[in-house]
Amino acid sequence: MSQIKKKLSLLAVLLLLMPAAVLSAQQPDSHFKDARTGTIGLRMNGGAMWAFGSPFENVNANEMNLIQPFGEAGLFVNIKPWVRVGADYSYTRMIREQLFTTLEPIIGDGIITSSVGGPVYSDFKSRFHGASLTGEFDLVELLSRGNSSGKVALWLGTGLGYMFANGNTWTMNVANIMRTDNTHTMKFGFNNDPHKYNALFVPARLSLEYAFLPQVALSVGGEYRFLPVKGELNPRHMAIAKVGLVFNLTTAKNPASRRHPSPIVEPIRETVYVEQPVEKIVEKIVEVPAQTRGVEITDAMLPYVTFVRGSAVLDEDVNAPALAAMLSVLKADPTAKFDILGWTDHKGTDKINDPLSNNRAKALREYLVAHGIDASRIGVVEGHGNYPIAGEARFSVIARRAEVKLKK
Repeated sequence: MSQIKKKLSLLAVLLLLMPAAVLSAQQPDSHFKDARTGTIGLRMNGGAMWAFGSPFENVNANEMNLIQPFGEAGLFVNIKPWVRVGADYSYTRMIREQLFTTLEPIIGDGIITSSVGGPVYSDFKSRFHGASLTGEFDLVELLSRGNSSGKVALWLGTGLGYMFANGNTWTMNVANIMRTDNTHTMKFGFNNDPHKYNALFVPARLSLEYAFLPQVALSVGGEYRFLPVKGELNPRHMAIAKVGLVFNLTTAKNPASRRHPSPIVEPIRETVYVEQPVEKIVEKIVEVPAQTRGVEITDAMLPYVTFVRGSAVLDEDVNAPALAAMLSVLKADPTAKFDILGWTDHKGTDKINDPLSNNRAKALREYLVAHGIDASRIGVVEGHGNYPIAGEARFSVIARRAEVKLKK
């Protein structure tokens, strides 16, 4: 049992050290979270199981019997990036051996009292088929308040399961009978008794997952099962160590619309793009009239323009208030020089977003030059990919912008 305790201690240390892996989750990536929002997944695990609290214990037998293989497969639904529910099937087994070193006296007519008999070897085997329903929460996502990368997840969960067990007990009996008529008889007997039973169990699972692709993750973890009803044959506790793969089988439909209200995300020409920043810009138009000359202007006076997702076409109707304010401010100081920067939201790859942000900056430059801004005042015109903003705004129209930055 000392070796078993050492193995359990090692497993406990491994599980306690798992949160340290969250340090690798630094840069946000919407693709990994999209794969865990409103999608269905498959998980497959394999490992080892230790069973405790059984009325059958190894006696003078191989301790390796206490460690048995474990296999599991199940489906789950990603409700949100930080919560999922699943149904799993698992298989494992329990083996116990007993070697008996003493025999019981045999009593009867004509039998010498030194006659003995009884079992000398017993082999107990049970096969466990388990079905469980669990709910899990991603501690990394919860503790980071939605700012994790989505690549690393630490899932903690519990639920309820039902175990179907069947097996057999094989026993070898020996009798050494000596009679008063000096006859000596050795008897060997074998019997194989089948058994089966069912039992409820409560699982508690902890698993560390690293997604090397949005649809595929490596999982390492452990599980503890408690059987609340003590039976004649079943164990009371199970400890499981497992490793496996997690697959997201479906893709989220319009994932950004699930995170944000539709007026912010849907590319339609409504008041959707007239957000709070635009309202502040209208106030600045009053403060900086177009005819004023020699006024010192600042970046805070300059609004930004927005774009439909995936497009670099500057919609002059949607951005009319922002464009009017921008022209008014720039014409207030004809000597001010400036750069034009383009941005995208955090949905999409760098291969797509880098040229898209660059084209948005060019679209704003063309508009300004066409409306009376001297091209010689314009310096750098370039895109910078994802707009540096945190939280849910990373996927909103606020991040899909082009803006003017004054040169100091």
